[in-house]
Amino acid sequence: MHFPKLSPLQCRFTVSLAASLIVLSVYLFLWNPHLAYAAEIETPSPASPLIILDHYALDLTDDLEDPQDVDDDQDAQHAKRAVGDVVTLGGSNVPGLLNIEAGNTTIWHFSNASLWAPYANLTDGLPSSIDDGDTGDSGTIYKRQNPSTRLVYISVTTCLQPQWNGSTNQTTTPPQLTLYVSNATSNKEPGPNAPANRQVAITLNEGFANYSMNATTDIYMSVHAPEVPANFSGIWNYEIAASIDNYYHGAHPDSPFLYLVDTDTHAALLVTNNLTQANPNETTYQQWMNLTSPFTVFVQPTLDRSLDGMRNSYCGMTHASINNASSSVQSGMITRGLGHKPKEQFYIQELNGSTSYFGVLAMEGNSTKTGSGVVGGGGQVWQPVSFKTKSDNNCALVFNLTFCHDVAYAVPSNQDRYPDQPSLSAVYDSYAAGLYENFAKSLDQIPCNTTLSAQYSPAKNCDDCADAYKQWLCAVTMPRCEDFSSPLPWLQPRNMGQKPINSSSSSIGSMPNPDMFQQVQGQLDQQYIPMTSAPSDSDAFRQTYGSVSATNSSRNPSIIVDQIAPGPYKEVKPCEDLCFSLVRSCPAALGFGCPDPGRGLEVDYGQRSDDGQVTCSYLGAVYYLNAAPTVSGTSSLAVAVAVVLSLWILG
Repeated sequence: MHFPKLSPLQCRFTVSLAASLIVLSVYLFLWNPHLAYAAEIETPSPASPLIILDHYALDLTDDLEDPQDVDDDQDAQHAKRAVGDVVTLGGSNVPGLLNIEAGNTTIWHFSNASLWAPYANLTDGLPSSIDDGDTGDSGTIYKRQNPSTRLVYISVTTCLQPQWNGSTNQTTTPPQLTLYVSNATSNKEPGPNAPANRQVAITLNEGFANYSMNATTDIYMSVHAPEVPANFSGIWNYEIAASIDNYYHGAHPDSPFLYLVDTDTHAALLVTNNLTQANPNETTYQQWMNLTSPFTVFVQPTLDRSLDGMRNSYCGMTHASINNASSSVQSGMITRGLGHKPKEQFYIQELNGSTSYFGVLAMEGNSTKTGSGVVGGGGQVWQPVSFKTKSDNNCALVFNLTFCHDVAYAVPSNQDRYPDQPSLSAVYDSYAAGLYENFAKSLDQIPCNTTLSAQYSPAKNCDDCADAYKQWLCAVTMPRCEDFSSPLPWLQPRNMGQKPINSSSSSIGSMPNPDMFQQVQGQLDQQYIPMTSAPSDSDAFRQTYGSVSATNSSRNPSIIVDQIAPGPYKEVKPCEDLCFSLVRSCPAALGFGCPDPGRGLEVDYGQRSDDGQVTCSYLGAVYYLNAAPTVSGTSSLAVAVAVVLSLWILG
């Protein structure tokens, strides 16, 4: 066979083309990129486990062979394959979701093209940033000043972890994943075997870690899974993201930003801190008040430890929480409480009495958009707060009242007579409003609209008097109720002589156990000394619990004893400063006065505490607002009931 004779130019072209094809074949053989956006959360089948990378799948069946059945060469290959291929993130704010087994390491690549891509157009989120006092940053934040570098935000959250399969109650949590970030261009395989001086290692904290760094070119990072300890089984699933705009995932482990208002036996009332310091006439204030539940709350009994190890992970909470209880939750914006600034309130129902819970404030995405491509699209969580529901069934939450609109706590109740919150609220609110009408008529007789020299006080006016009276009236008309079984020393026993509620749910009514009523009856004849500073010859030292109205009746017998009939309960007494403010703010002609110490002050009023406890009742009181309790690393938080709050019911 004769080939045509080629010219010198054609010969050179043919040789060049052949060489190029050979080089290209070798390059494609050695380089096998995986561009991954997400992977399913799916427990691998023991027969043929798969890690799903978008349209790619890596078969790990060989990796699960019995070590006794492989030789040393195969062990070496197994260790090599455990690192896996390099997975390239799809871009800035585009997360990768991947399963990982114990002992394995996955390397991730944030490309130079993604690093130098245009910054994202920020989507509408919250009307203004909230200051919770917690940056939530594990690394160092650098400002965007040097045009030759880009600040990159890296974050990882655990979505699934090995579960306890021991025969006893869970005693520990599964170990955490570790994030490795290369800080040297020569280290393209960061991980447990790479030089420590060429990378940064961050162990996830309760399923979350983040790190920020300045970069000039491609970034390599990895996630390593530790060995699974005894009594645990399963894999991890995690989400990782890199962004040139801000963190895709967020966690605030040092700030709860959520506080307990009060509980009853089946519900809890929680509220955020102030979301803005703007005034009512400002646009930001109105924007906050016009929102429909920008936050989410997760609540779970303390004893359930199935999600210990992921309480800083929004991804972990949402994927592991299979029970959506949004129908049992009411939420909305309020201004009640500290500073009368916008806050979000959560009324969580269908809880169990005498049970400890954790509540976690969270935000889906940036509050308006979520998911891939959204700055902050991975969601945020705040520090958990603990609370316990009441047990005696004679206190019920009231809130969002028409007249006493700042009242929000549990009051003496009787579920047989007032089975729901609106009916009980209406009874108390209308009673207080009626009393205020009589006061208003008296105040109208005072010359309020007159010159400053003719007013009853140069410092106070009739508006101050009216406000102080309403604050005092609502606090004393609607006493803050606690379980009679509570041992807290600042509580005042009330209504001890009243018979128990004839409840259809219990033969003993509101009492927490069959012996409680008999114990109360036996206490009626015991000595009662409410005021140790009373004169020594006073009758205060010759009283019993059953002989005085302070313990044997209620502060408002006509409505509480006769109409509501809650049975024995204990009261958080109104703060004494409410009475003092009333006397200072109103004209002497109205005749207001407060009891003296040793002459009744200690029975009728309490004192405020600076340790976060509500030791006396005042409108807008919130537990631990100024002294929020921390949740230790060993305390249990399991969140299996995800409450996605989208209802605009309260407000």
